[in-house]
Amino acid sequence: MSFGPYVNGYYDVGAQLPDYLLRKTQEAVARTAAEKAAIVTAEQFELRRERLRAYFRRMIGGLPDVKTPLAPVCTGELERDAYTIRNIVFQSLPGIYVTANLYVPKGDGGPYPAVLFTCGHIEAGKAAPIYQKVCIELANNGFVVLAVDPVSQGERMQGHDPALGRTHVRWHAEHTYLGLQCELAGRHIVRYFVWDLIRAVDYLSGLPEVDASRIGVTGNSGGGIQTLMAMIADERIAAAAPCTYITSRESYMKTGQPQDGEQIWDEAIAEGMDYDDYLTLFAPKPVLVGAVESDFFCVEGTEASFDAAKRVYRLFGREEALSIALAKGTHSFNDELRRAVVAWFVLQFRGPDCPVRLESSLLPEPVAALRCTASGQVIGEYADAVSVQADNARVLPALRERLRELAAEPLRLKAAALAWLRLPAGRDRIRPRVVHTERLDRAGRNMEQALLREQVFFFSEPDIAVGGTFVAREGAARHRTAVLVLDAGAGAIELENEWIEQLTETAAVFAFDTRGMGAFRCRAVSARAFDQMFGTEYKLSCDARMLGTPLPGMRVFDVLRALDYAAQRDPQAKLAVAGKGFAAIYALLAGVLDDRVDEIELINMPRSFADIVDSRFYRYDVRYHWYNVLAHFDLPELIAAFGSSKRISVVEMPDVGDIVRF
Repeated sequence: MSFGPYVNGYYDVGAQLPDYLLRKTQEAVARTAAEKAAIVTAEQFELRRERLRAYFRRMIGGLPDVKTPLAPVCTGELERDAYTIRNIVFQSLPGIYVTANLYVPKGDGGPYPAVLFTCGHIEAGKAAPIYQKVCIELANNGFVVLAVDPVSQGERMQGHDPALGRTHVRWHAEHTYLGLQCELAGRHIVRYFVWDLIRAVDYLSGLPEVDASRIGVTGNSGGGIQTLMAMIADERIAAAAPCTYITSRESYMKTGQPQDGEQIWDEAIAEGMDYDDYLTLFAPKPVLVGAVESDFFCVEGTEASFDAAKRVYRLFGREEALSIALAKGTHSFNDELRRAVVAWFVLQFRGPDCPVRLESSLLPEPVAALRCTASGQVIGEYADAVSVQADNARVLPALRERLRELAAEPLRLKAAALAWLRLPAGRDRIRPRVVHTERLDRAGRNMEQALLREQVFFFSEPDIAVGGTFVAREGAARHRTAVLVLDAGAGAIELENEWIEQLTETAAVFAFDTRGMGAFRCRAVSARAFDQMFGTEYKLSCDARMLGTPLPGMRVFDVLRALDYAAQRDPQAKLAVAGKGFAAIYALLAGVLDDRVDEIELINMPRSFADIVDSRFYRYDVRYHWYNVLAHFDLPELIAAFGSSKRISVVEMPDVGDIVRF
């Protein structure tokens, strides 16, 4: 028995979770705006800057303590009339190979100013023709340019299989796929982007052709956020032009659009880090905000963040150092935007009297000509190449040792789990709405053995409706109420007949849907598949992460509220929880946290977060984005720590696929 649409017509739950997250965001943005409004001196701003920089370093999991040898190698060179292109490979960390193209102007005008070029989301990376044009035009104007392949683009596909000659993970998904593994371990894929950029600046600074006091950075889209990373992390950057990325947090959330893994900065909203802060952390050094009129990074947010950043630049008496170039067109580093960026860098680094050379026709190189490796990929080319996953997994032994220590002290482990979940506050008395009741005769049995089934919903917290189906066998001796959560929702109990039969022998069962699940699943916020990467579940989970209130914590809270309802309905009954599939994790956590629960049944629950970090390839699920969870708990340790005080049953059942009904 499932709820009908709109909870049988009683309540519209379709927008409740997106609205809840947007409301929390708006509250946080208002608090941040008040904090910024109180800053009236450069000295006050410096305190904010240092706090946000500390947050950034903490969020990415810190940076390596030692700069190891870059060991740069030039693997090829192209001679052109006005410049030379060198194909370069260096190691940002031992075994982490970075591929790059170095454009060096010809002539005796050096040492030259330099620009680090960061690539947006194009598979070809540095060799993409639209990006080559930016580099060529800068080189024509007397700049050394280093265009770097980021992780998972160009020649740095981390899932590349040399035997197959292809990658196991779609290139556009790799940032998020790898990012999930980093997140579980308390790091961030941003850590690798940032360190590659810092080491790229090291390489540029050591070149005799480069004036190390005049190094800039630019890029658009994914390259725009990399530009911002460099601005925050490397003091040597003297000027920056982040393009087609700056908007505002609130504006972008309203669009319903997702972002790649490197663009989701956990707790950013809670910490007050908005897009204008990306700019002002660089103040008072010169910045050009590159934008296009019809970007999906909505221009209203761009203008709002630009205006807010201007106020900070004004505190330093450098308002003119922050400018904006608004080109026509849609999301790209198009011709108009490229020319504005090149002219701006000429002004900043070569002076107002230097003419700007802009050509109507630029001829990019064939992609193959810019390859730095013979095979086209560093994975497989170098015997000692280390993937991001393998480097990230090096932290696992220390994390596992800490988890073993926590498991030996259940109360500490419970406190650590609570600290990670960040449950919503407040658990007022529940006011249930019983919206449908029926008694079903069981074949061959009298009415004393009928099943009572009720559809119930209530508010877990203000404006968040949850509920499910309460099932009890009338006339049976019941000493327990079991809250049951299923991946497919409470309506899926129709497919769990034998399990329900077994449970209802001695217990009432409350098959329950948390927010965003089953009958309480929200409407899609985009056209992408709901449960896939970049779909609705992913997008809302990312919003919650940036708020510092993880969606799993909200769902565990809902299960706790279901236990409150069960206890309120029958105060004499003992409480149990059960779950199947991923939802079993919510059941386990609620059962561990609630002292009233003495029995936990888990079927086909994922085994371990640590196993995901330790595997080069794993089965991706959007629900696994649990940032820094392994610093707090893992599933085997929870079971081991509480298995003696609560009866915990862990069952593995074969997956026989969908049931076909005739």
